[in-house]
Amino acid sequence: MANRRTNLRSETATMWPIIFAAGVATLLAGLIVNVKVVAPLGGAIAVVAVFGWVRSGERPRSREHVDSSRRPPPRNAERYSRGRFLGRATLGLGGLVAAGVAVPAAGLALLSGVRGQRQRRIDLGPVSAFPEGTFVIATFLLDPAEGEVSRRAAFIRNNGSRDGVPSFTAMSSRCTHVGCPTQPNGPVFADKHRSIRTADGDVGIVPTLPAGGFGCPCHGSQFDSEGNRTAGPAARALDRYAFSIRNGHLWLERLFSVSRVEGKGANARIHAFGRRGAGEPVTGPESWLYPIDTAA
Repeated sequence: MANRRTNLRSETATMWPIIFAAGVATLLAGLIVNVKVVAPLGGAIAVVAVFGWVRSGERPRSREHVDSSRRPPPRNAERYSRGRFLGRATLGLGGLVAAGVAVPAAGLALLSGVRGQRQRRIDLGPVSAFPEGTFVIATFLLDPAEGEVSRRAAFIRNNGSRDGVPSFTAMSSRCTHVGCPTQPNGPVFADKHRSIRTADGDVGIVPTLPAGGFGCPCHGSQFDSEGNRTAGPAARALDRYAFSIRNGHLWLERLFSVSRVEGKGANARIHAFGRRGAGEPVTGPESWLYPIDTAA
């Protein structure tokens, strides 16, 4: 019976380094796959393995070992055995290697992406440039300092007022599948193009009539007039911009993601989430497989 317990403890002791390595591997994978669930799970496994590894080196492995430890060691006996030293050294070196790999990766994933990601407000010009009940394609510079390479497009509709409060639908033109530019499923009145000069550069406004909603020419995703996905591989509805009215001008605020929209226009109920990347769902078990989006 004593031999069986000794063998069991010995086998458990040899498993701790393997469990520790598995925990570190899970932690590193979690920094890429899922920072909320997988990475903490891997860290917890690694911490538990470290404590188990240390305790297994201190625990007596047999009754004979306990009895012999009561005897005074010979004069030439090692007070700190070579095996214990190598075990502790291996543990310390493994911890340093894991920290050297995990800390920079975590910093890159969580810190560097957060700094400088706050979106600028965009002045789209006077509210009078947006006829009530009509969709327009508004093109604007996301960052005037970068010039035309930062030009973006949004689908804007003036919904009128509800209880005296102006209402606008402001949807990103980017498909939520892989980010291709979507197009109105209806005529675009290019001959009625207007250019408005604002502090953020020239804003282009073109009326359109998307009676069939919006479609992506790349992979066939389809969206209705409120941005809900109706067909294709897109992961969610079209993203939307928050908006504000200041000094009679319409301003685009932060961009956020949407799972679905119930109702229409000023009466729409928007199920909003923090901004997500292309192809990332915002609801359901699939959304757990994606890391925190630092672009929000």
